[in-house]
Amino acid sequence: MKNSMRRFGKSRWWWAIGLLVVAGLLSVVFFLLLNSPNPTATFQSDKLNNYLGQGAKLPYVEYQAEDANTNAKIIGPDRTFSQLAAEASGRKAVQLTAQSQFVEFTLTQPANSIVVRYSIPDSAAGTGLDAALSLYVNDVRKPDLALTSRYGWFYGIYPFTNNPGGGLAHHFYDETHLLLDEMPANTKVRLQVDAADTAPWYVIDLADFEEVPAPLTQPTDFLAITDFGADASGAKESNMALDSAISAAKGQNKGVWIPPGTFTIYGHIVLDNVTLKGAGMWYSVLHGRGIGLYGNYSPHPSQKVKMYDFAIFGEITDRDDQAQVNGIGGALGGGSVVQNIWIEHTKVGLWLDGPFDGLTISGCRLRNVTADGLNLHQGISNTIVEQTQVRNTGDDGLAMWAEKQPNHDNIFRFNTVELPILANNIAIYGGSNLSVTDNYVSDTLTQGGGIHVANRFKAVPLGGITTIARNTLVRTGSWDPNWRYGIGAIWFYAQDSAMTGQINITKLEINDSSYSAIHFTNLRITNVTVDQVNINKAGTFAVQEQAPGTAQFSNVTAKELGLSGKYDCELGFKLTLGPGNSGWEDSRCGFPTPTPRQ
Repeated sequence: MKNSMRRFGKSRWWWAIGLLVVAGLLSVVFFLLLNSPNPTATFQSDKLNNYLGQGAKLPYVEYQAEDANTNAKIIGPDRTFSQLAAEASGRKAVQLTAQSQFVEFTLTQPANSIVVRYSIPDSAAGTGLDAALSLYVNDVRKPDLALTSRYGWFYGIYPFTNNPGGGLAHHFYDETHLLLDEMPANTKVRLQVDAADTAPWYVIDLADFEEVPAPLTQPTDFLAITDFGADASGAKESNMALDSAISAAKGQNKGVWIPPGTFTIYGHIVLDNVTLKGAGMWYSVLHGRGIGLYGNYSPHPSQKVKMYDFAIFGEITDRDDQAQVNGIGGALGGGSVVQNIWIEHTKVGLWLDGPFDGLTISGCRLRNVTADGLNLHQGISNTIVEQTQVRNTGDDGLAMWAEKQPNHDNIFRFNTVELPILANNIAIYGGSNLSVTDNYVSDTLTQGGGIHVANRFKAVPLGGITTIARNTLVRTGSWDPNWRYGIGAIWFYAQDSAMTGQINITKLEINDSSYSAIHFTNLRITNVTVDQVNINKAGTFAVQEQAPGTAQFSNVTAKELGLSGKYDCELGFKLTLGPGNSGWEDSRCGFPTPTPRQ
């Protein structure tokens, strides 16, 4: 080796060293990418193709029921609103209708827990059914899974009811979870209908298997709520105990510890300048109808509120937009943190009202709520939402709504948003200097798209620079029954006023859009640049132009379009074409017969 190195001479010696340095740097970069905090989410099925760095880093493996071993019927694919398969991940699921039918998952990684997304029928009165489903691990019977339809099955048109007489049933699914003994890779986990399992049918959409770590221990300088009379069994109300612990902790400059257990809380607990920490979202649970952790409202928003490592499980079974029954609410600024919080069965997961500045939300799970997953409402700034998974919301998954006062300098990044049953996966309603980056969104159902940017709902008009970059949109966009045409996977809607703020769209993957891929509608829309967008299958068009305005498109490629490249009825929308566009050169005016994609 030394002799061969000598033959390079002095200049070649340095040239060789340079190559080695470059190779070393590339290796380091590649290693960091593979081990970054935002790697590919660990999904099964189509999500294995998720691009590096997009979506939340999830600690579980998700298995689709239709890909598992089963002796029952696979339903779907179907994207028709009010159909069971349409609300399933990937638009397919397995329906168990008889005794001994099953779905059996084989684990690819070790796990000690299960989450099952399922549906069972509603009761005739619309109040829901409770039923068990048998669980086997390597043919050994385990505790039954407890299922219910009390939190699903809405009827009619917005604002929806629980009355089956309203027709148009939807929001069918819910989830159940259970900690189990350690299960190594190749363990077989079976969900089976046995004689005691009494639901008329069971639909299994997916199962998440996670290696849940041991519970955290109480930190020093934290006061346990059980020392103030909180009941870890949930049999007694713990409102006063939690309030007392918070008051004492603030007085002693300490934090509040929520130990393992289920603590019943009715109504709001108001937080300001305090830290709440639990033993982990699988262990420490605040539960009850109307449970909510709220900051003070402006003009005196709460400051330095920090919440870590627990769950908030409500009991909300309806949608009442006047009711303050959200998991986390109010105003939380001044360096507040919401981290590793699991929220289900509230109206909204987090509905935050400004003005306030400075909040970080990370590592949360927002599921099975009756309205939005999260909404930054009115004058909220310098807030980051990241590494958060949102699934089965009754409205927008993640939203920024600049009603009356502008939101500004907020970021949605590295989130996974799936299955909004109404509206959009991610939405921006007015505001300025906002970013939506590195998110994975999938399976929009009705009246919305994967990413939505709009001047609507009386929002302060869009201003500054809106950045939409490195997002992946799968089976997004939907049929709008009021407009009688499809909404695009990413869509721009100038409803209240013309949209003139700069919008930069880069590095977008749009896969299997239900209708169009990119959609402009209503009043004039300008200052839009689109670069490096791959459209891989769309039900109708690559671009749907239903507004006057201008946009610049470069490096936009499309394949497998259902109708043509552009919907263009000469409303005055002008595209300036840069280099690299292909696959969407033709255009037409006119929509097809409304037949949603399968």
